Amino acid sequence: MALFHFKENFFGASTKPIEIYDEQNNPVYMMSLYYTSSKQETFALLGRKKHNFKIEFDGGSYKVIQERSIEGKLKTPFKTVWEVYKNDTKIGTFETRFGLKPKIIFIGVKNDTLQFESGFISRSVKVTDQQDAVIMETKSERFKIASNHDINVMSDQYHPAMLIMLFQVFFEYQEYQRSKSN
Repeated sequence: MALFHFKENFFGASTKPIEIYDEQNNPVYMMSLYYTSSKQETFALLGRKKHNFKIEFDGGSYKVIQERSIEGKLKTPFKTVWEVYKNDTKIGTFETRFGLKPKIIFIGVKNDTLQFESGFISRSVKVTDQQDAVIMETKSERFKIASNHDINVMSDQYHPAMLIMLFQVFFEYQEYQRSKSN
């Protein structure tokens, strides 16, 4: 079991790296938002969806890239999909799923899956594997300009940096969906 915490940047569209701290308050990872086009950056500056994140750790990195459109049409029009990379090698996808609760599924190249899910109102997130074992739980402070996140990784099945980055993608997507419904 490992505990981590971090605070998001004051400006949501900022590419300034965010330090991720362990339970002894030592910085262990650096996570940042990045853009693959000026269009993505413009939408983020206007308060829209944040697309891509990367997290760096001693010995490597993980990143997600939201799928691009083909000839003006989305490859998957009814869900949002991110490709997940470790050190520039694709290791899976992260895909939204329709349901009563916000949910995104990580599907690894070995057909392993992780389910990221939160409640209707809650900003806490629970991550489970194929056997429904809890891999990670998070708590996030609400009603702040920049959210604070506490993360409890309960398994060494996946690298904590990957789980934290996927959590951030899930959290941002969930916040974007909530803002659209207001």
